[in-house]
Amino acid sequence: MKLHLSTMALLAGASMMAMTTSATAGAMDIPGYEAAVAAAATAGWANAESDRGGLFLVAQFDSSGPDAWDPVAHPLVYVTSESHANPNPNRTLPGGFAGFQLVDAMTKESIYGFIAAETEKTSGMRGAPHGVALSPDGAWAYLGWSEVDDSVTGYTSYVAVVNVRTMKVDKLIKQESRFRGAPRAQRLHHIQSWTDVDGNDNVVLQWGFGADGGPHHILDPNANNTVKRSITYEDVQVMGHPFTTPSNDGKMLYVSIGSPEIREADSHHAAGVAKVNLDTGAVTNVMGFGNHPIGITHSADGLFTYVVDGHGSMVYKLDDTTNEIVGKASAGVAGPYGLCMNWDESLMFVDGKGEGSHNIGSVLGVIDLKTFAPARAGFFQQPIFLGGSANSVDHCILHPDPAVNEIWVSNMNGWETIVLDLNTNTPEAWIPTVHGGDTHSGGFYAYNGWDGEVLTDMGGIKSQRIRDLSLAAIAAR
Repeated sequence: MKLHLSTMALLAGASMMAMTTSATAGAMDIPGYEAAVAAAATAGWANAESDRGGLFLVAQFDSSGPDAWDPVAHPLVYVTSESHANPNPNRTLPGGFAGFQLVDAMTKESIYGFIAAETEKTSGMRGAPHGVALSPDGAWAYLGWSEVDDSVTGYTSYVAVVNVRTMKVDKLIKQESRFRGAPRAQRLHHIQSWTDVDGNDNVVLQWGFGADGGPHHILDPNANNTVKRSITYEDVQVMGHPFTTPSNDGKMLYVSIGSPEIREADSHHAAGVAKVNLDTGAVTNVMGFGNHPIGITHSADGLFTYVVDGHGSMVYKLDDTTNEIVGKASAGVAGPYGLCMNWDESLMFVDGKGEGSHNIGSVLGVIDLKTFAPARAGFFQQPIFLGGSANSVDHCILHPDPAVNEIWVSNMNGWETIVLDLNTNTPEAWIPTVHGGDTHSGGFYAYNGWDGEVLTDMGGIKSQRIRDLSLAAIAAR
C-alpha cells in the first residue's frame, strides 16, 4: 500500500527545550516506512466494525524510545492542536502542517510542540487540520489531517496515533467510507476520550465538517487502538455537525442529527440529538434543537444536557430523564459553537465563533443558568471580549483545579490559547502556540509518573473526581 504523502513527513516532533523541528523528508524516505506498511498488513488490526465504518490501518511503526518529556516536572498538562490556517505573519513553518502542543497547566509554559505532518505549501492540505486528544490514560495522542490528491474524492484523510511518552508516531490510520453508495471522504474534526463506569477506556474520532458529519469511530486505546464501534449513517440518520460527547457514565454517546437541508430549512426546530447506547447500539432520537446543533455538554449531576444551535444562536436545555427540552436561551453571541460552565454551574460560557457567517468571533456569551437567560449583571461587558489574537474562538475548557478557577479558550484563526479568570470574568493570559499556528480543541490531563488521567476537555468534565468537586461547589452555592 502506498501513501498519498508525496511532500509530507511523519516527524518525531519538536521539543520546546531545543526549539528545533525535525527536517522534512518525503514519506517514502522515512527510515522504517516500508517495514511499517508491511507490519500494518499483518497486524490483525482490522475487524468487522472498522470495515463497516471505513477505517484502515496504513502503517504500524515502532514508537519505542527514550522519554521525550518529564511528567514528574509537569504533572498537569493542557493539550491543544496546532495547524496552519491563520493569518499570523510570524509562523515559523510557512507551509501546511498538523501538530499539537503540550502546555504546563499551572505555569502556562509550553513544554512540547509536536508536528506529525508538514507540506511545503499550505495548498497541500485540505483545510486546517482540526482536533487532538489523548487517551484517557494519557498514553496515546490522536491527530488528524487531510492531503489533497488525485483520488475520486480529491483528498485522503489520516490519523496519526502518537506515543506520548516518546513523541513518536505509532500508527497511521486512514478513513475511506461510502455514503449512499458512493465514496465519501471526510476530514477528521473533533476527538474526545473518556473512561466509562465499568472502567473501559474510549476514544471517539469524529469525522466531517459543516452539517453532514460521520462516520464516527470509537477506539479501544488498551487493545492496540482497534475499533470498538463505528457509528454510521445506518445507525444515526442523519448525522449533523461532528461534535459528539459521552454521557457522564460513559455509556451513551450524544450525536447531532442534521444535514445541510435541515440547516437551511424554514422550520427553526428541525434538527435533533441522537443518544446512542454504546453497549447495545440502540438509538434514541430527541428532536427540536434548532437547525444546526453543534456544542454539547452535560451537567455535573448528569440530569441535563445543553446543546448549542450554531445557526439560530440559541442554547437548549434537555431533561435527560424525560427527553424533553425544558429550556431555551439566546447564546448572547452570533454563531455560537462550543460551551462550558463554571464550577458551581451558575454560569455557562458560549464561544462566539460566528459560525455560519463571518467566522471571526472573538467573544464569549454568558448565560445565567439559574434563570436560563443571558446574564445581565456582574460583568464588565456582555459579551466578553477576549483580546489578543482571538479570532474564530471555538471551544472553552474548564481548568480542573478549582483554586485556579479558569477556563481556557481555543482559537481557530488565531495563534494563542486565551485564559479567562472566572473570579473576574476577564481574560488574563494569552498562551502562544509553538510554531505560530492556530488552535482548535483542548483538554487537561493529570500525570502520576506516566499514569495519566483525562480530567476535562471541550466536551466537559470527564473525571468523576473533578465532577464531585463541581457537585460540591453546586451544593455550597
